[in-house]
Parts: sequence; structure tokens; C-alpha cells
Amino acid sequence: MKKIISLILTLISCGVGAADLPTLPSQQSNSPHKLFISSESNQRSFDSWTIDSGYAYNVFDKVDIYVGTRLDDKKEGGFLSGLSYQVSPRLSVKSSFHAYSNQDAPEGQENGIAAEVSSRVHLTEHLDLHATLDYQEWQQGFEVGIGFRF
Repeated sequence: MKKIISLILTLISCGVGAADLPTLPSQQSNSPHKLFISSESNQRSFDSWTIDSGYAYNVFDKVDIYVGTRLDDKKEGGFLSGLSYQVSPRLSVKSSFHAYSNQDAPEGQENGIAAEVSSRVHLTEHLDLHATLDYQEWQQGFEVGIGFRF
């Protein structure tokens, strides 16, 4: 009798299969939400820097929109928003509008809006080439530089 029961259980268990459970939200790696912080030094002087931080949302496969804040060494601070496009794994292009306020600026130039278009090419794992075209109401600038990532 024991042999018959064990034979029946063996035959029944052969037909049983397992299914994968869906991944938990905490284990999903492709979230469309991102927080970012980036820092760049500028060519204006040795002690020139800009820090951007904020929130980005992936709209399409390679397109992000973002909002954030910008601080720099000239005591300018303000809000920024823009669009980032990852052309390829090595090439990215982004554009942004930046509303700034600088209390130390000349009269009538304390507040304004700036537009910026920049691109970045990853040459090696730790070496980037970047170009930026920046337009403010009272000045225009173009910058090409090489950067080191770590």
C-alpha cells in the first residue's frame, strides 16, 4: 500500500510546475523618476563653479525632462528646467532655461532668464568633451572644455 501511495504522489508531483512571481516595486531598476546633482567648473576663472540639482522624469526611451535649482560662484541662484536627450551611449544633448537672481549684479540686471544648450561626448570611461552655448539677457558665451569624471 505504501508503494502505491508513493508511486501516485510521484506521478502527481511530476505534473506540478513553478511560475515566477512578479518583481517587487523596490526591486525594479527602471524607474522613470530620478534625482540628480551635477557640478561643473567653468572657463571664466580658476575658482568658477556651477552646481545643478533637481528631479528628472523619463518621458520617452532616451528623453528626460527636469526641474531643479542652480547655484554658482557669482552668488547667482535660481530655478532651471529643461530637456535632456541621450543620442547614443556616448553622446548626450541637453537644453535648459534658467531663471536667476543676483543681488550683486549691476542695477537692472539682478534678475533674468538664461538659455543654455550643451552637449557631452564620453571619450573614455573618465574623460569627457563638452560644449556649451549660453545666452543671458546681458551677455552671451560659448564654452568648449574637457572634463574628468570620477
